[in-house]
Amino acid sequence: MGKKTSKLGIFFAGNRLSKRYRWFVTLTVILATSAMVVEATIINVAIPSIMRHFAMSQDTAQWLSTGFLGAMAATMLLASWFEEAFGHRRTYMIALTLFVFSSLLGGLADNSALLIVARILQGAIAGLIQPLGMVAIYRVFPESERGKAMSIFGLGVVLAPALGPAVGGYLVDVFSWRAIFFVTVPVCTLSALLSSRYLPGREASHQRRPFDWFGCLLLALFLASLLMGFAAGHKQGWLSIGFLVRLAVTLSLAVGFVVLESKLTHPLLNLKLLMTTRFAAATVVAFIYGIGLYGSTYLIPLFVQTVIHYDAGQSGMLLLPGGISLALSISLAGYLMDRFPAHWLVLIGLVCFATSFLLLASTGSHASFLAMATWIVNDRIGLGLTIPSLNMGALKAVASEHLSQASGAVNFFRQLGGAIGVNVLSILLDWLSLRGIQLGQTTLKAHDAAFSNGFTVLAGVFLLAIYPVWRMREKTIQPDLSRLG
Repeated sequence: MGKKTSKLGIFFAGNRLSKRYRWFVTLTVILATSAMVVEATIINVAIPSIMRHFAMSQDTAQWLSTGFLGAMAATMLLASWFEEAFGHRRTYMIALTLFVFSSLLGGLADNSALLIVARILQGAIAGLIQPLGMVAIYRVFPESERGKAMSIFGLGVVLAPALGPAVGGYLVDVFSWRAIFFVTVPVCTLSALLSSRYLPGREASHQRRPFDWFGCLLLALFLASLLMGFAAGHKQGWLSIGFLVRLAVTLSLAVGFVVLESKLTHPLLNLKLLMTTRFAAATVVAFIYGIGLYGSTYLIPLFVQTVIHYDAGQSGMLLLPGGISLALSISLAGYLMDRFPAHWLVLIGLVCFATSFLLLASTGSHASFLAMATWIVNDRIGLGLTIPSLNMGALKAVASEHLSQASGAVNFFRQLGGAIGVNVLSILLDWLSLRGIQLGQTTLKAHDAAFSNGFTVLAGVFLLAIYPVWRMREKTIQPDLSRLG
């Protein structure tokens, strides 16, 4: 065992032995991360079916998405500690085993409460897996090949939610919504087996730092209070005593968490990283990007099923051309990232996103299947350019000893943005639909107008990210157009 661990330790240090293990490590983490991301988004095509099965309201149903994303955001900051305490191998094996258990629990759930609990468990475990995968990929490749490496990792992370709804829609139509919980079980099982063979164990030289239990508790309470607070404001009124009390509690928890983390030697969130302008800008972009990414994957399937009356399979197939374009664009991003500064590619990607959702907002239910598929292709091109470029830009802004914490922080802010985005967009959609009906519109017309406004909000959110993207730039580097030849 010691001899085997020693070899893996050498391969992580950049020795020539890395060529023997590199692609096995890559395959292992891509399988695991892709399964996590698929389960984050595949639920969206099944939400209408689940709502009918359990007679759930939209307010309750959105917790199937926000519960997952909120739990995922909370545990992402724990990934660095788990890596130091247990190593990649043991963390992956335990986490993947628990993920399989929670997936089976969700697929067999006989009531909505148990289903939501299973989703929260899935999200909590997924939060550990994603940051560690990105760090492993970053470390095994030499600097000259990291652009390509990040594009390969990004392909797994981003292609999964693009193709997942297509597969999920088919499963819902042919079997039932329960099948979407079982589809990733074989993938997680294979990744667990590979991790036991190829991922490195804990380095003996690493001392196990103290775990920030109180910070973890404050963070979990903050996220729960924040997400439930939006729903309380919507139901009780934004100036009601109940909402104002929740707001005060949420702000107190946030302040308490920041004060605690700033004083600890080994915090969950290293606030000193945010003192670097480029990294701080990258986290802001990740937060805004999360709002748009997860907000859009929540809205589009719901829109085409409730307003245009597509079935789950059709709504999933609508995203399939985008998945193909994504594979091409993310491969192109790997080529361009080794030649251009990351912020240029992120900027182009965000503009593609904003354009797509402005087009969706302008036509609403009158858009044809072909038109919507074309705009989603443009959206996925932006996605393919943005994800690997954002990850690379963020990690290049920090020292190598902080890679794990930096990766956890970037992923945390992206998932936090996603949880808040889905929550707020769901409430906005419900409020706009009800307001339209009260003004005398038909239910269908009110829903159509509400979704159009939601798409406009998403476009505006992406445009807001342009300024922090510009702050990510490395001022000494300019695009070298001559290298394209």
